[in-house]
Amino acid sequence: MKPFSIIKESLQALRSNSLRSSLTIVGIVVGIFSVTAMLALGEGLSTNILDRFNSFSPGDITINGELRQSDALWIKDLPYVSEVLASQSINNAKIISAGESFSPNMTVYLGGYMEVKGDELVEGEFFDFEDGIYNEPVVIIDEGFLERVLEDTGRDITDGVVIINGTSFQVIGTLEGGTGRFGRRSDGNIIIPYKTSLNVASSTSLFSTIGVQLVDQQYYEISGQHILEALNASRSARPDSEDYFSITSAQTAIEAAQETTSMLTLFLGIIGGITLFVGGIGTMNMMLTTVTERTKEIGLRKAIGARKRDILFQILVESVVISVIGGIIGIILVFVASIIANRILSDNSIISIILSWQVVINATFVAFVVGVVFGYYPAQNAAKLQPVDALRSD
Repeated sequence: MKPFSIIKESLQALRSNSLRSSLTIVGIVVGIFSVTAMLALGEGLSTNILDRFNSFSPGDITINGELRQSDALWIKDLPYVSEVLASQSINNAKIISAGESFSPNMTVYLGGYMEVKGDELVEGEFFDFEDGIYNEPVVIIDEGFLERVLEDTGRDITDGVVIINGTSFQVIGTLEGGTGRFGRRSDGNIIIPYKTSLNVASSTSLFSTIGVQLVDQQYYEISGQHILEALNASRSARPDSEDYFSITSAQTAIEAAQETTSMLTLFLGIIGGITLFVGGIGTMNMMLTTVTERTKEIGLRKAIGARKRDILFQILVESVVISVIGGIIGIILVFVASIIANRILSDNSIISIILSWQVVINATFVAFVVGVVFGYYPAQNAAKLQPVDALRSD
């Protein structure tokens, strides 16, 4: 028999048992929906968490300790370093905007802010982060602080004023983003010039962190070790001492995060796979019932010349068609559900559903495999039937 004829007969057989086929398809839909939704959720979590780690890591390597401005300048001149960014958080400053007190994270930066941090302005402009003597009372806020002030006071301070320890600072720019870490609500972030902070808010000229952007990221271990040894030498400490400084790598943190999120995605996939397995069992049960009901028909077909592989192929086609139809419907439902869920969770920066083409292709392939795996045993039973025995069956 020609493959096209076998496929046509398979579809006719499914239509003749439309109710049973529909119920079996529902089981596959639920299974594929579960697997696809879990994988899409896992991919969303993975992407968002990695983005968070990237935003928290200023540069390829990060140096922590009591660092001087001269340390940042020396590191910047190293041949394997493309850019540096020194930073210091300022705590306990009294911050007022629109007549209300707030507690944003206040930070000073010195160096290549745009190159290392990569934050984007949604409005306004930056001041010169590389100018260590810039001493103007200006402030850059982020959307988190802007929204919090608007929410609490009803005032838009895009071009307004922020009062820090009694000194008025003009808002000159607004950065993108600004929710708390891992989606927690906060008062956002503000940035003031380094020199200005010494006069108004900071009691030290030291930095707590220097982010280093390397010319070649793959040498982060050697670069970090060399910088640590040189800094220790400047403090008369042992080359490998971590009493004064510590070196961390963004790549190490990202690799650890990738490993964790991969395990999470696998776990979610297994949970969805259990549901799909149940749907596959339903498909097998239907095909076994179909083979039993059509024993005489199969015997007649074999008696008039149908080959074993023709019968095997026909039953497999029926099983695969049921699974693929269920898979397509399941994927469409996940697509609709992802749109609704992402709108509902739009304020959550961690949980989202990303239905990528890779997830769709994998889900379609899984649906096909389910049809083959759970249809093979019934198909094999049908193909093994002897014409005489099949025709004699009740």
